[in-house]
Amino acid sequence: MKRLEIVQIGMGNVGRSVAQIVLEERKRWSERHDLEVSYRAVSDTSGALVGEELLPQAIRIKEDGGRLSDLGTEPLEDVLRSEPAPGAIRVVVDLAVHGGTFDLDLIGIQNGSYLVLSNKGPLSGSQRAYEQLVKMLPGRLWHEATVGAGMPIISTLGGLIEGGDEILEIQASPSGTLGFIVSAVEGGRRFSEAVKEAVALAYAEPDPRDDLSGLDVARKAIILARMMGREIEPEEIPYQSLVPEGLEDVPLEEFMVRLPEHDDAFAERLLAVEEHHMLRYLARIPKEGPVEVGLVDEPVESPFGPINGPENVFDFRTRRYSDVTLTIRGPGAGPARTASGVVWDLLDIAHKALRDDEGDD
Repeated sequence: MKRLEIVQIGMGNVGRSVAQIVLEERKRWSERHDLEVSYRAVSDTSGALVGEELLPQAIRIKEDGGRLSDLGTEPLEDVLRSEPAPGAIRVVVDLAVHGGTFDLDLIGIQNGSYLVLSNKGPLSGSQRAYEQLVKMLPGRLWHEATVGAGMPIISTLGGLIEGGDEILEIQASPSGTLGFIVSAVEGGRRFSEAVKEAVALAYAEPDPRDDLSGLDVARKAIILARMMGREIEPEEIPYQSLVPEGLEDVPLEEFMVRLPEHDDAFAERLLAVEEHHMLRYLARIPKEGPVEVGLVDEPVESPFGPINGPENVFDFRTRRYSDVTLTIRGPGAGPARTASGVVWDLLDIAHKALRDDEGDD
């Protein structure tokens, strides 16, 4: 039986969804895949809760806005430096929302752990930090959920490259949140109403400026560009913010109250779109030249014209897919969908470990 031992960083919406899936499905994994999955610890900014006994309570406390320290925590760094259980493969699962975990991830991988990411920060910082992380993790880094939530974007791109194809350009609508908001306004809702609905449906972060700023899309563009072989620094990618001017730094409650003041301006931007075109928030990542992130007018017949709700669309133009591009589309927002991408990575690590063992035999 293969044994995976999880140390999870982050217990937000996605973190709780991952923990719930693991608790619900691991009996079936044991029976079908001969796989035992357990938690060594879960953590938030208050520390690490070690063991599994209090995990259901931890989920409930975080849903209510509490902190894991209410249940008794230890320093996460100490947990990451500890040895895994005998015979277990440790996987550090970094689901933090705002980055800032690079040094913690390094501690884990220096101890031989695998790394699974939905947190885009470790892969979208400086080129030097990116190279340091990738160099330390040959064959031990999984990050499907960093770009397309549960959609197979990273694995598809990796497969194209490993198969000898040449990536000429990727165009993408990689934010389910912004896709939902723009299409909702097109359907008649006011901008402020669409933003509030996106938060209520957990398509957006609790502070929707995290999505409206465009930074999330820029980080995804950096990850894809680096997979294409480009060396690129974050400051090389300007990105357009949809946060109304003057509301960038006000308290969240004030932001939500004042947002309707800017409904008419966003409606006017939609009206300015030329006939047979749609307004879309896209990233364009060519093999060479500037990476572009922001609002564009797209023809209705383009792959991005029909976007509705929290859809993501990724359009790959490659040497083999040039006359007709390779397009992947599907829902790209919501914690359960992102969590499914993380869980798929965990299962893939287990299958890889099993294959490696069979190869040793």
